[in-house]
Amino acid sequence: MKLSILDQSPVAEGMTPASAIRETLSLAAAAESLGYHRYWVSEHHNTNSFASASPEILLGRIASLTERIRVGSAGVLLTLYSPLKIAEQFNMLETLFPGRIDLGIGRAGGSDAKTLKALHPDAQSEDTFAKFDDMISFMDNSVPGPMHFRNVNASPLVENIPQFWVLGSSPASAEYAATRGLPYSFANFINAEYCIPALQTYHQHFRPSRFLKAPYVNLAVFALCADSEKEANRLATSSELWVVKSFLRRENIKFPDQATAESASYHPQERLVLAYRRKSSYIGSAGQVSAALAETAKKLAVNELTIVTITPEYEDRLRSYQLLADAFELAPSLVPEG
Repeated sequence: MKLSILDQSPVAEGMTPASAIRETLSLAAAAESLGYHRYWVSEHHNTNSFASASPEILLGRIASLTERIRVGSAGVLLTLYSPLKIAEQFNMLETLFPGRIDLGIGRAGGSDAKTLKALHPDAQSEDTFAKFDDMISFMDNSVPGPMHFRNVNASPLVENIPQFWVLGSSPASAEYAATRGLPYSFANFINAEYCIPALQTYHQHFRPSRFLKAPYVNLAVFALCADSEKEANRLATSSELWVVKSFLRRENIKFPDQATAESASYHPQERLVLAYRRKSSYIGSAGQVSAALAETAKKLAVNELTIVTITPEYEDRLRSYQLLADAFELAPSLVPEG
């Protein structure tokens, strides 16, 4: 089983966005030494919770600090941008770091309506899937593009293009990935209720392509390991309080520190939301979490798992990834793989 990491560059109480980015860089280097397969960074705007708004810039720095691990976006919010410009940015990254770049595309806005309008006034009216088709045609001459974009290529031209990924949390994104013969990453940590329908859709509609001969699924999950189940549950309280305050109380906050999280109280509705979230999270000792992840991977026939872990303290997050790497007996490869 290949394990990968999605780092959203979380900002905890008492830290600055700049220090969150420094933690991302440090964790990426550690991930490579631990044997993780990919290191993906995300895109969020106008939020106090996450520091990464420009994955295409951040992943370039990560690639320069590492040697083997694949690095990529999870994802670029293509709704907001020109497909040609994204194609050019990632062709440049592939030129600088050949054989290591993943281009993951998402449809979500990544922020509130006012911020989206500031980023791209007409974003809501555009078809992300159509823009994805255009982007691929700009990067791969063997894929015909629309007539009005014929003979438009992304510079610099590259011998091997980045690896495309469709990111999603619904059957619609799964069907698009399947019909285009592209690998699919399902965000289980965001929308677990659609996991099985999305994966069924992907397998049912998959068509082989020059990019992929058989279905390939990456499942992104929230997981947190500690030296004991009790300690893991204690550390998970920060992200749980953040969920309640961000999604139910609509507060734009940093991730709460441990003391604040442990003293929090919840209304019955909020406790129900947290209990539901726990069902799709993997929290416990390394043995408990690794066994549960392995069972999920087997049951859902996924090819690799991407782990999202958030704790107020960097050392606890790093420890969680170390424990999981040891439990799965990961070892860094000498040559980057697809």
